[in-house]
Amino acid sequence: MNLPHPGELRHKVSIGKTENAVNVNGYPEATDTVVCRVWAGIMDDASSRYFGSAGAENAQRGLCFMIRWRNDVRAGMWVMWNDEKQLITEVGEYDFKRRYMKLITQSVKGVR
Repeated sequence: MNLPHPGELRHKVSIGKTENAVNVNGYPEATDTVVCRVWAGIMDDASSRYFGSAGAENAQRGLCFMIRWRNDVRAGMWVMWNDEKQLITEVGEYDFKRRYMKLITQSVKGVR
């Protein structure tokens, strides 16, 4: 796998996490917290597909984000790009020197 060139990181994205807190009434309330804003390179993933679920058609889109190495990014967090929240499903690295990392994400939307 080739290392990305720093010039390929030309998209500004936000990486964050969703935390569940208890509100005043005792119910869980999801709040989004932005952890960092980074420059990223974006590639289309081969995992994009259409599927039917409960009588509705859905589109699942997979993207790969390449960013510089960060210790605070984990699977289960999300990436906000073009006002679309992508859930990070996998975190990989390009080499063992911890220079770059690859975030494999998915987003599911209803088509009809």
